[in-house]
Amino acid sequence: MQTKRPVRGDVKRGWMRHLEGWQPGLLAVFIAASVAVLVVPRSVEPRDVPEPMVNPRALAATMAKDDALAQSAVLERLDPDVRALGSAFREYGIAEADTGGVDRVSARQRVVQAASRAIEQGVDAVLRLRAYELRVFVRAARTWAATGVASPDLIELGGSFVRAMIGRPSMDDGALRASFKRRWVEITGLERPELAVTIDEHRALYRYLLRHPALPQGADVPVGAQSAFEDQFRLRKLDELARIDPTYPAALARGVLHHRLGKDPLALADFQRYLETAPDGPYALRARNYLRATLESTRTGN
Repeated sequence: MQTKRPVRGDVKRGWMRHLEGWQPGLLAVFIAASVAVLVVPRSVEPRDVPEPMVNPRALAATMAKDDALAQSAVLERLDPDVRALGSAFREYGIAEADTGGVDRVSARQRVVQAASRAIEQGVDAVLRLRAYELRVFVRAARTWAATGVASPDLIELGGSFVRAMIGRPSMDDGALRASFKRRWVEITGLERPELAVTIDEHRALYRYLLRHPALPQGADVPVGAQSAFEDQFRLRKLDELARIDPTYPAALARGVLHHRLGKDPLALADFQRYLETAPDGPYALRARNYLRATLESTRTGN
């Protein structure tokens, strides 16, 4: 009796075919995930990216503090060097918006130089200047959202803000304030603890960015590919958020996005990583359910 010999080049069947091209270490993830399925109650499709948890009271307290500082800037005249920083910052905004023909590099240098002189007058004086500019910017941004009219204040204080927001929903107050303050610190170079954006302001901003991702400006996105572009944007923002907020479940969020992008081996590794670092964390059950669904999807090839 002749024994049938295996044919070379037979196509690998089942879930093992998904391992081709991936690092061998991912095999251990599949094995661990398979074991986890035995104790996971149910399968849940990984669709929802967890949002940063903003503390409303902490955020409101920061807003109230900024509002009080802005009011004190109105009542008490600022030092000339501090006002000069405000003027230089507005000039840079014009250059960034590209509406006045001002050289952006030299404009930035003038901001940094003015910031160096202003901070010598004390952090409190600079805080009052920024708070006042923040108040004016927020009002101008709200007017633009309601009327479509970009005022000089919005262009000077927001720079490329209008261009970046075209086609996107308006920011909530927390995200709007955080975006201005973070940009202000980056442009002035004044990285002082007193001027730092708070953790809850960061969370409010990244909550908005994850909800409303931006597409590359001028990009010709193919029909049907927009969601993939948006999830790639979200992945980049997750990396930034993870560095700022260690409490955010970044591995879980990456797993959801990798699954949505059709990269289930990476998603399995992400879910497993989250469970290893936070086995009793607030998202542990969700991660196990997601892991089971992803493993089942991988096995069936869906």
